[in-house]
Amino acid sequence: MIERLTVFVALFLLPAGVFAAEKTVVTSADGLYTLSNAAVEAVFSGKDFFDIRKLVLGGKSVVHEGMNRTPWILIYKGVQGENPELKPEHAVYKGVQVREEPGAKTLVFTWELTLDYSSAKYPVRMSVTLPDEGELLAWDLEADLPEKWLVTDLKFPRLVVGRPAGARVITTEGWGVERKLEIGTFQARYPSHASSMQFILVHNPEGAFYYGTEDRRGCGKTYSAECSPSTVTFSNAIPASAGWISRGTFRLPWRSLTGFNPRGWEDAVVRWYRPFTFTTEWGSKPLAVRTIPQWCYDADAWVRARHVTDATLDAVLRAAEFFGPGLGVHWYFWHNHPYDTHYPDYLPAQSRFAGMVHQAQQAGARVTPYINGRLWDPAAGSYRRDRGFEASCRKPDGSLYTEIYPTSRVLNTVTCPSTDIWHRKIIGLIDSLQQGIGVDGIYVDQIAAAAPEPCWNPRHGHPLGGGDFWYDGYRRLIGKIRTGHLSEGRILTSEENAECYIDLFDMLLVVNTPHEAERCVIRPVFPMVYSDRAVTSAFTYTPTRVEKMGAGDFRYELAKALLWGGQIGWVDPVLLMDKRVEREARFMRNLMQFRRGVHDVVYGGLFLRELTPSGDNPEVEIPGFGRDTRVLAAEWRKPDGSRVYLVVNMDDVRHRVSLPGVEKPFEVAAASCRRIDL
Repeated sequence: MIERLTVFVALFLLPAGVFAAEKTVVTSADGLYTLSNAAVEAVFSGKDFFDIRKLVLGGKSVVHEGMNRTPWILIYKGVQGENPELKPEHAVYKGVQVREEPGAKTLVFTWELTLDYSSAKYPVRMSVTLPDEGELLAWDLEADLPEKWLVTDLKFPRLVVGRPAGARVITTEGWGVERKLEIGTFQARYPSHASSMQFILVHNPEGAFYYGTEDRRGCGKTYSAECSPSTVTFSNAIPASAGWISRGTFRLPWRSLTGFNPRGWEDAVVRWYRPFTFTTEWGSKPLAVRTIPQWCYDADAWVRARHVTDATLDAVLRAAEFFGPGLGVHWYFWHNHPYDTHYPDYLPAQSRFAGMVHQAQQAGARVTPYINGRLWDPAAGSYRRDRGFEASCRKPDGSLYTEIYPTSRVLNTVTCPSTDIWHRKIIGLIDSLQQGIGVDGIYVDQIAAAAPEPCWNPRHGHPLGGGDFWYDGYRRLIGKIRTGHLSEGRILTSEENAECYIDLFDMLLVVNTPHEAERCVIRPVFPMVYSDRAVTSAFTYTPTRVEKMGAGDFRYELAKALLWGGQIGWVDPVLLMDKRVEREARFMRNLMQFRRGVHDVVYGGLFLRELTPSGDNPEVEIPGFGRDTRVLAAEWRKPDGSRVYLVVNMDDVRHRVSLPGVEKPFEVAAASCRRIDL
């Protein structure tokens, strides 16, 4: 059942800046240097040694003297095999200089290292910049090197803050995750499902501490928050690229940013990170300028077919009839080899697969089979025949990155996406699937899910180590597919949502976000940033047993996906079409039909926030997620600036509830949705 209600309310302006405008000034006295404006006061020891004596961000004092004498750690590789890990304590501190530039002021701190017995000293220079009216401190690093030396790894910036009482950590894993800030170290590798965006936050009721980077080339890095009883140490572990060295100087090619937002973590995300994304290659394209086939927008719901069997085909055909034209089908286990083995030797497909695809399409469904875009099985016949060993990513010692998955328990090795060998292999698969089987699209796994590995193969043509070769390799590969191989009306999908690939794929399957009722809660971080520029589907893995389908988590996952802008489902059709879960299937169909009426909201609109309707809205325990209410809601801003509430009632009885700005309580029918235009 689809309901729509229009309400006229006053439209309030967005909140102004947290702080009054003020230009940045630098003052010095008694060996201390202060960089400050209305939002930030950073006081540094500048004479005999480096330390952050005082750091006030957003009105909050976050560090204490003596805690921040190691802001950087550099690992070098010398021509004789030297491999030192060097810190400021291994260098001679040389003091600070003030650099003025239009609209900002910078303090440049310098240390000198002794790396050989030449007359040269090898300085490390760290810059801390505060723009006029800026709310964030920006951190940069460079280091001079002896000839033919490398920086192979670094941690920067390393910043120790006081541990806030009752603090929790917000990460960008999948949709976004909030965890208790427990003693120990939390790490998240970017770009991957574990860190889809470039920041980490720690917050409590006083506000949120923000630690992020503005890297426009999608380079690999690992965000870390190490928690002790009294402190939290933020750092970023970075595999360096030989390409970051020019004329004897290593330069980190992006800035890191730190700040404190008293309005909370949501405001920090929207205020500080979202604007940066529009300056990137991947984030500069609104949906309106992309050529996503209309059927992809209209799918609204997906099933996850597995195997080439009569039972699978029967369930897919019944689901296509039940849900109506446009149902999306991801199809797994369609090739001759077992899942996660013999990659990328998928073809020939099982003999019945092409016919099943055609039958599903005749029933009105759209089929996108699974392939992997990253792994090559070293025991596969093609690994030697097609010179897969030449395309493999290599560690510094020349060995392979080897991964073993519980689905197969066989060896898989990571392939370097910069190589022509891998490009030809994936392009050949996509050509064959379109021309030989006639699929509607291809689901290329792991590109937007798995983190890049440093590659030390000197024959791959990219600078050794880390850097942007991974990002660049995948962008060139998908670019070739789109311009010369992807047939009209076909789509490309990848699993998960690493931000730097969102413009390459027509739809992103977001299903691996962890959740645990007491310790790990899913938060809508990704839609707060990218809901207006990406098409997503699903929410998490759905139940795999018929008797679990009615426990409540399946409906909850469907409702959350809808409210956060995703296409719903990604559920096994064999389970979904079982008569014992008929009510759950009807609920999914209700949401699918409702979603078809809110495309003007969820495509190109921006997710603003979740809301809990008041009134007749009982709480219920959701398996794996904790307690929540029966009726859920979200607020969106449409492309024209108007605002909309989307409301879902997961219950089998109607409820009468209220929302802010809606004059009177309203009813939401059982197992249905409602739209309220503000």
